[in-house]
Amino acid sequence: MPAWLPEFCETNGEWDEVVSALYRLFCRDFVESPLNLEGDPIWRDRRITEKYEEAFWHLITRTDDRTGERLFDPRRAERLSWCAAIIRNSTDPAVKQWQYREGTGKIRRYLWLEAYDYVVVLERRKIGGNFVNFLISAHHVDGESRRRSLKRKYEKREQP
Repeated sequence: MPAWLPEFCETNGEWDEVVSALYRLFCRDFVESPLNLEGDPIWRDRRITEKYEEAFWHLITRTDDRTGERLFDPRRAERLSWCAAIIRNSTDPAVKQWQYREGTGKIRRYLWLEAYDYVVVLERRKIGGNFVNFLISAHHVDGESRRRSLKRKYEKREQP
């Protein structure tokens, strides 16, 4: 593991305590220490849902394929602190980085710590004449189909 990659977060225990502890980590990484990528700030969904930011919920939950609901995902949650660490260390050779034009036409940047199955997805947006990188997702890459999808996007990446 790269020396800059934090240990897993604790996801076992009383629900309210686990979520509060995870949110404190999220605030440390995204609120108290604002991030940037190549000089452009990292923005996130700051809307409040059930007393926590929407971006936070997105980093610790995933959509259930059967119900469409977002459910707690321990694999995502235990890697919560990896998101900011990967952004801060995006130039490290361990992080595979590229831009990809999605079917919607939007260009997204992928930061994939491939050896450890974790990806951060950002979308570059122009806001009032300045560019920002909006945090779309960050999650554990579980399953061969997800790995194949990322590899295909890397092969079809936007060239600088």
